[in-house]
Amino acid sequence: MDKKAISRLLINLHRYGVLAAYAVICLFPLYWMLSTSLKPDRDQFSYTVQFVFSPTFEHYVKIFTRDNFRGYLLNSALISSGSVLLTLPLGILAGYALARFNFRHKEDLFFFALSTRMGPPVATAVPLFLLMLHFNLLDSRIGLTMVYVFMNLGFCIWMARSFFQELPKEVEEAAMLDGCSHLGVLTRIAIPLASGGLVATALLMFIFAWNEYFFASVLTRELAKPFTVHLPSYFGNRRILWGPLSAASFIGALVPVSLALVARHYLVQGLTLGTVKRTR
Repeated sequence: MDKKAISRLLINLHRYGVLAAYAVICLFPLYWMLSTSLKPDRDQFSYTVQFVFSPTFEHYVKIFTRDNFRGYLLNSALISSGSVLLTLPLGILAGYALARFNFRHKEDLFFFALSTRMGPPVATAVPLFLLMLHFNLLDSRIGLTMVYVFMNLGFCIWMARSFFQELPKEVEEAAMLDGCSHLGVLTRIAIPLASGGLVATALLMFIFAWNEYFFASVLTRELAKPFTVHLPSYFGNRRILWGPLSAASFIGALVPVSLALVARHYLVQGLTLGTVKRTR
């Protein structure tokens, strides 16, 4: 082998070695969570780390039979999905208007939409609590869904605007010359071309809502409580139930990870604006 081939081989080995090390660092918490959820109680508190053990599913049986964990998971799924279904159309319409039309105070409106993501959540906790209390929406799925719409709308507008700005205007102008309206251009031209980015945006908003804890802990009690608020219940006064806690946490982490794996093509395509480059 010549020197150039050896140099390329060393560079590739270094590159893949770094990626492998990064993958191990990222995946090790999931492995440790899964292994803890499958270990009997006596193995969890062993003085030596046990990588080989007899797995048991007693902790998974416990959280699904003794706790209302299925109900909490259902609450998380309904609230997160509902917030995405409500936020995405609003964000698409606002993002397209900000990307294609010129009107007074456009940038001010865009900055105002982004400002909803700038402040800490605790700054809006009391106003939102009083608002939900006034409309009798405390501990309700509808109330928490609307809060998540408020939380994710600025992010959705920002992402949608950037995707629509990358689209070639000539395609839309040609469609309008053929008699297509602005709404028709949006639904028939802009949204299909930016579909990869919009799917990535929807997936990220779902993950934000699925993992959210602060607003859920303030605005829910039992009826609309998501699984994230239920996890601290495994912390007792004298001990921590590591087995059920790890089982519940692993199931909760498995949902967004599975969605990301299923939609990884759109996720990579959208976050790198590959859809636009590929169509040109």
